[in-house]
Amino acid sequence: MRKRSIIPGTIYMGALCLAFFWPITPKLAAQDAAPDVPNQAITELDKALAAAKESSSEARQRLAVRRVIRDAEEQVASQKDSPSRFPILEFLFRARQQLIALDDATEHRTALLETCRELIKAPDEFAELRLEADLLISQADLAKKGASNEERAKALKPFVERYIDTPVGSKVVRLAMVMALELGDNQLVTNLREIIEERFAGDLEMIAFQRDKLGGQVFGAPFTGVFERADGKLIRFPMDGLGRSTMLAFWSQDNEGQKNLEALAKSYLELEETLQGRLEIISINLDGLPDAGESIVRGFGVNWQVLRFPGGRENPIYKTYVRNDPMRLTMSPTGNVAMIMSGSTRQKEGSDGTPDYGRMFGSTLARQWTQPRYVQHVSSLLAGDFLVIDPAGGIDPARPPELKAVGGSEAKPLARGADSVPVETLDAIQEPFVVPPLRYRATPTEVRASYEKAIQLCRSAISAHPKASDLWIVRNRLIVALLGLWKTDASFARLEEAATEAEKAIAAGYPEGCDVVARFCLARMALRSEEVNAPAMIDGFVADSGGDLASGPALAAAALLSLEVADRGGFERYREAILKEHGDEPMMWTFTAFLLDRYHNYWLFQVPFTAGWSYGRRENYFITKGDADEHRRSVQTDLRTLDGETFRIPEDLDSEWTAVFFATPGPWNSKRDDGLPPSPDRYLGSLVEAAAKRPGGDLKVYLAILGDDPEAIRKGFGEKEPLCEVLMVPGGIRNPLVQQVGILSEDESLNCMLLGRDGRVAAAISGLAKQSGRGRETTLESVVVRDDEIKVSKLIGDGKVEEARDFILGLAPPFDPEAKDEKGRPLRKPQYGLSHLRARARVYMALKEWDKALADAEEVVQQQLGTDGGMSLRTDELDESEDLRATILKEIEEAKR
Repeated sequence: MRKRSIIPGTIYMGALCLAFFWPITPKLAAQDAAPDVPNQAITELDKALAAAKESSSEARQRLAVRRVIRDAEEQVASQKDSPSRFPILEFLFRARQQLIALDDATEHRTALLETCRELIKAPDEFAELRLEADLLISQADLAKKGASNEERAKALKPFVERYIDTPVGSKVVRLAMVMALELGDNQLVTNLREIIEERFAGDLEMIAFQRDKLGGQVFGAPFTGVFERADGKLIRFPMDGLGRSTMLAFWSQDNEGQKNLEALAKSYLELEETLQGRLEIISINLDGLPDAGESIVRGFGVNWQVLRFPGGRENPIYKTYVRNDPMRLTMSPTGNVAMIMSGSTRQKEGSDGTPDYGRMFGSTLARQWTQPRYVQHVSSLLAGDFLVIDPAGGIDPARPPELKAVGGSEAKPLARGADSVPVETLDAIQEPFVVPPLRYRATPTEVRASYEKAIQLCRSAISAHPKASDLWIVRNRLIVALLGLWKTDASFARLEEAATEAEKAIAAGYPEGCDVVARFCLARMALRSEEVNAPAMIDGFVADSGGDLASGPALAAAALLSLEVADRGGFERYREAILKEHGDEPMMWTFTAFLLDRYHNYWLFQVPFTAGWSYGRRENYFITKGDADEHRRSVQTDLRTLDGETFRIPEDLDSEWTAVFFATPGPWNSKRDDGLPPSPDRYLGSLVEAAAKRPGGDLKVYLAILGDDPEAIRKGFGEKEPLCEVLMVPGGIRNPLVQQVGILSEDESLNCMLLGRDGRVAAAISGLAKQSGRGRETTLESVVVRDDEIKVSKLIGDGKVEEARDFILGLAPPFDPEAKDEKGRPLRKPQYGLSHLRARARVYMALKEWDKALADAEEVVQQQLGTDGGMSLRTDELDESEDLRATILKEIEEAKR
């Protein structure tokens, strides 16, 4: 008799994929998960099943397998309602499969499916046991219904959700990815890639899997691993590379690797000053040389770090990230590398036949992830500068920032006495810690000098006042300065010094909650071990900080620690907790602004790769989307008009929306590269025009000049009249509002915020993003228009359809294609935002004007298709738009019946 697959053709693919990940073998690990499982009984059953295969004929084999199945059924009956039955059910599942392979009878198939239905009742600790049965049931049900490929792909989503939080979550995602690729469902592939990015980004097996299955595509992954340097010190990635770009040079002597490395070193030395603080190069030799190739590297005149790489090309890191050499792998300041298929990054060669590294460095320095201010911002955050800086500037010895952070305005001041560190000493120590955003504009040389000055002053203060009750204030700044040099110079010795100081500080004691800096530093040292369970240790750090009552600085430290070990899930959890509980606390303004900054949000986990025209479009699209900030910062401040009148926020806001653009005082540039700040007119015009067209005057635009000299400000405008009302920001760049909102580059690009009438920030743009002149106002206008859509949906939901109609038709009136202007010329069709078109379509749906609703929905889909096509990306917005169109079409069909 011909042996046939136990799986019908319509579900064969899913089972085949599963077999790739789960060979049909005893699940001993799952048995061990339940102490009361009769392991001996299952072992005997397995032996009997194996012996059945040795029978002399198929008839005897079938008989032997049936006997084993009966024995297993008796075992299941004896373990009724006990978790111990699930490993036996899993054995029974495998035995029935073997029987079907011998006798493909309907009764055996029915019995197999019944076993599957019992097995899938197993709890998550038995997830691996139930998985194959679960998939078989799912695929069988779909086959019975005659499901299409689209329906089968859709069924994979809940399947993945059932297992994503179990021990087999990563395997299930890989299985689903293979099936999605086979089904040709690009949308599901995209969704699964997002799951991988959020949950399994640092999993080496998952990275290798994607490289194998996603041929021709570029994807990002954190570079992870613990390495030994040539001097025996251990370093951990991404931790030791965060805060600057890192180029990992993999090379060997058995090809052109050493020659290429020499050329790389030569080009590096020519640009060393420019690269300082922005790009570090690390040498990784693949030949197992006794000194890891350090003598060769030093012979080239460079002082790069040199890492040992056991196993060379057989090392799992090589097989995952590298795969061919010589190879230069670039890691962004936030720890991500681009997985690019071989041959996709050809590089021009110099006259000597080696790659043109001078050209390569020039291209590298033009990338977003090597821009000086971006690098300095990330580096400063990782050093922990924000933990010891007061947005108001300076330091109050009785209420230092650490105390304010845990006690707020109600914090009990420190008692000061004769044994306290003198005020002038604390002032001098605080002075090198520059308040943002000026800190991000310093050169690496200036940053290094500031940290070294702080270290010297702190050590002198500790020596002069060893018994001071508030010496912890000094130690915190010493630790942060040492961590700053660790980041600036990639000096592991500085991290070790910081850890030593942290241990001393902990031993000396702290006021409650003020020990975050020291514990943050010690946690970094603990996380350097390969054996440590990083997420569990970071969770422990938060638990020791108060758990659900942990302070904002403690949660910020935990978020940064999560970044350093490539735990994106942990980072997102702590980010959510910070924004929910601590987003408006002054001592958290700097970190909150970072979390909400659209540029950082885009690049934090982004692939460091921009080749091709689609990547710039993607960045612009996601930065200018109309979604309001998930946390609304409450602004309360006093500005001034040019006439000297006080303009209070929120008290003097008299419109539903207020857009405020921040700029330096004039003069402004009139031509490119004249060295002057950008003219506000380049950014304001479009939004001022849009505000004038909105019915009811619900949007006002202001230009806020960072300064308080009205005559100088008026002079800056020259003969031109301002496009909108002008306000002054007292104190200029040192006004605390600058840190609260996250103004970063007002001298190079305008920064802006959109306020609601209550003074809460709906959106803010920092100026880091290098967009076109329309970028900022497009973002603010998009937020307003998106809110219009939300308002319309709410009105419809509340039954106020007529009000919703009047509102949206006032903003986006229907176009009459026969309309002409006063000269009889056809009018051009107005261009409305997609949010307005979707809102109008929903109003027409509520009015049952289906043809109009469909026309708007179709236009939304077509515009979004064009946008997505321009990015080579499918967005959630396209899914939502297609769902809207499908709903309307369904209603139209039902109306015809």
